[in-house]
Amino acid sequence: MKKNNYPFSWLDELIEIRLNPERSSPENLSPEEIRAIAERIPSEMARISSVMKRQTFSLYKNNRIEALAGHYDQAVRLLLQQAKLNLVACSANDLLHELGKLVLASLTDLSDLVRARNEHYLPDSNKNTTMDHPLFKVLCRLSVDQIAIILKAADQLNVLVARSFSQVLRSIVPFLSTERFQDVSWKSARSSTYKMEGSDKEVAIKTLEALIRQISDY
Repeated sequence: MKKNNYPFSWLDELIEIRLNPERSSPENLSPEEIRAIAERIPSEMARISSVMKRQTFSLYKNNRIEALAGHYDQAVRLLLQQAKLNLVACSANDLLHELGKLVLASLTDLSDLVRARNEHYLPDSNKNTTMDHPLFKVLCRLSVDQIAIILKAADQLNVLVARSFSQVLRSIVPFLSTERFQDVSWKSARSSTYKMEGSDKEVAIKTLEALIRQISDY
């Protein structure tokens, strides 16, 4: 797909950069900027839909339509994945959180549209993938502080390898919930490692010891 025919440029910049805490500071967006983005999203989605329809109907060979449909599907999937991570990261800011939910809902609708229009050209269009649904979470029966302690140790021992400890937390914590919190903030997890409570360290150690015993019994 030629770069000048790529319909997702504005969404790419918004989701991958402006709303991505790994690459910018979304919390610095003013309420006016957030409202302007929210107001543009519906028209942007309509424009993308129109461009995709026009590009698809300009092709006559099935293999070319299949390739183009695959590009669209992959692009939306990747944007959905990043949008979900952005949404979890901005949960502490009401305006950003609402914007994040709008982006996610709009992308989900767009994904459904892409698949509906190209169901004959996407072999996996009837299969489930986690990226087409709301963020799946795994319940962890530890507190946020205890989870952070274990992840901190895994990071420092290079059991988990990433650019930074923050990246470890951003990649894992959004997919966890605890008995107290459905949405866990990676920033809260990071903050808890600055001063670790003895009781939390004790629980983390006992949990790891129990895992060792379990593995030994295999």
